[in-house]
Amino acid sequence: MWTRVVWAPHFGRFLRVVVIERLDRKGQVKAHVVLCSTDTTMPAQEIRALYSARFQLEFVFRDAKQFAGLTTCQLRSTTGLENHWNAACFALSLGRAEYLLERSARTGRPAGLVPFSYEDVKRRAFNRLFASRILANLGLSRRFVELEEHPSRPLDLGVKAA
Repeated sequence: MWTRVVWAPHFGRFLRVVVIERLDRKGQVKAHVVLCSTDTTMPAQEIRALYSARFQLEFVFRDAKQFAGLTTCQLRSTTGLENHWNAACFALSLGRAEYLLERSARTGRPAGLVPFSYEDVKRRAFNRLFASRILANLGLSRRFVELEEHPSRPLDLGVKAA
């Protein structure tokens, strides 16, 4: 990894440029990754870590738009829009926290190592609601616990990261 502060005439400012070399098994350079930051005091390792976290941030916005209604609001006031965006991101965070706690308890792996998909959270919630309604209509509500604890995990039907 190489770093240098350089003048970027296109932007009219100094940038910290970080070049990361990807090596093959023989130790030969097979690709370069070039990262830039306008904060020239930031260490190269921190720039690399922030770029790595970038995709996690993009997943948050993607999931909030697709599954938590981030873009479905029709308000004119700034306060209302901010409240709606906060509520969408909060719902996403709650779903993620509940999912990771439940999965890490079930698998015994740390929460950071459990694959997460908000689509799976919504699918499981739908499966739970659908199963509980069917059992309630049949007068078998007490047997819902059996579905949750069954080895074949029927409430995970349709999830991607089961």
